[in-house]
Amino acid sequence: MLKESLMGRITDYLKHNTISRDLELNNGFEVSFLAQGEYNINFVIEGNGKKYVFRVNTGSQLQLDNQIRYEYEALKTLEVSGVTPKVYYVDDTKEDLEYGVLIMEFLAGKPLKYDKDLKKAAHIFAKIHSLNLNDINTNHFLVEKSLFSDRIEEAERLLHEFLCTSVVDKRLKHFFVKYLEWAKGHKKEEKFFLENPWYVINNTEVNSHNFIIGKENSYLIDWEKPVISDPCQDITQFLAETTTLWKTNHILSEAEKKFFFKNYTKCLGIMDQNIEERVALYMPYLYLRALSWCAYAWVAYHKPNKAIKNRDTFNKIKAYLDIYFMDKLLKGSGVVLK
Repeated sequence: MLKESLMGRITDYLKHNTISRDLELNNGFEVSFLAQGEYNINFVIEGNGKKYVFRVNTGSQLQLDNQIRYEYEALKTLEVSGVTPKVYYVDDTKEDLEYGVLIMEFLAGKPLKYDKDLKKAAHIFAKIHSLNLNDINTNHFLVEKSLFSDRIEEAERLLHEFLCTSVVDKRLKHFFVKYLEWAKGHKKEEKFFLENPWYVINNTEVNSHNFIIGKENSYLIDWEKPVISDPCQDITQFLAETTTLWKTNHILSEAEKKFFFKNYTKCLGIMDQNIEERVALYMPYLYLRALSWCAYAWVAYHKPNKAIKNRDTFNKIKAYLDIYFMDKLLKGSGVVLK
C-alpha cells in the first residue's frame, strides 16, 4: 500500500533535506503513520522532544494544479485565529517525492463528540468566521458567491461518470437526474445570498474527526479545500446528517442545533446575519454536494488505480447512496422529488 511504501522514503527525504535541522529534529527521529483521508496521508515525525505532522497530498478536490501550496497558504493566513495548526514547511516541487509535502504542528487531543463538544465547535467556527478579511491576505483563496449555482456545477461534474457508466443502478441515476432538476428549478433563491452578502473563510470539511478537542485548547484541522464564501457553508455541513453520521452514529436534535446556534452567534462578536435562515436555504444544496461526491467516489473506488482506498469510507458511501436514505434526508429539508 502507498502509506507503507512512503515510510522509508520520508525518512530518507528528511535526512537529505535541511528541514530536519530547521525543525530541530535529531538524526534518530522516527516516522509513524497517523491517518489518511481520500486525498492525503498523514505521518508523525518525532525526535529530540519535537513532534510534527508530515502530510503527503495525492490529489485535489478543487482541481488545483498546486493543491499543497493552496493548503499551506491557507494555514499561514489562518494562524492568527489561534484555532488552526501552525504550518512550518511546504514542498510543491515533487522532485524528491512525487507528491506535495506539508509539515505542520502536531496537536494533541481527541475527535469532537457531538453530545459534549458543540460549544467548543461553536467557539472555533466563530473565531474563524469573525476574522476581518480586510486585515489578512486572502488573495490566494477561491471565492464562491453563487452558492446554488456553484453546487449545481460541482454536482454535474461529480455525477458525469456516474450517470454514464452502465454498472450503476438505473434507479440511482434517475434519482440524481431528478435531484439536479429540482436544484436548477430552485436556483433563483440564491439571490438572497447575493443581495445579503456575508463572506468568511470556510473550511468546507467539518466532520467530527477534523476537530482536535484538547484539554485546554481545541482546533479545526484539514484545510485542504477552504473557500471564501457565506458562513452557512461550514455551519450547514457541520449540522447535516451526512456529516454527523460520517464518523459517528449521531443525529443532532433540534435542541442541540439551537444550542449550537446560540453559542455560535454569541461567540462571533459581530452581528449575526440570520445564520439559521441561511442554513435552512443552503441545506438541500449541501446534500447535493455530499451525495454527488459519494456517487463520484463510488465510481473511483471501483477503479484499480485509485491511490488511497479506505474500507470504512467505502461502506459509508454505499450506505449514503441507498435511495431510501437519500429520499428521507431530502424530505427532511423540504425537498420532494417527483
